[in-house]
Amino acid sequence: MRAAFTHGRSARHTGAVCGSDDGPDTRITDEPSLVTCPDCPDAAEIELVPDNAVTEDPHIMQTLREARDGHTRKIDGVIVDATTADAILTVYEAATPRTQTKIASLPLTLMTRLAWAILHDEAEGDAR
Repeated sequence: MRAAFTHGRSARHTGAVCGSDDGPDTRITDEPSLVTCPDCPDAAEIELVPDNAVTEDPHIMQTLREARDGHTRKIDGVIVDATTADAILTVYEAATPRTQTKIASLPLTLMTRLAWAILHDEAEGDAR
């Protein structure tokens, strides 16, 4: 039998803040005092942090520089850690101006995948 939890409601998508599915024994509420899911309170705090930038924001790279320097920054609803911000900026700063424009216009998830893929390929090339 699955435990019955009450989840906090997400503002960004339908369903629970923690991303849990709507099982038969679960409920979703807007009332914080009724939340029993152990993951929802922390996720709700993160969700309340306002976005510092969104996709195609002209200041997105400045926001990533701030994240790299250790400040908490949120882009497109996702908290960006310093390591990821550094990876994106490493690739961005090594690119040509035309490519930089393309990178800066990508959604954060694609920007991150691109950066890690390029850095992974570079690391494998150095190992050979």
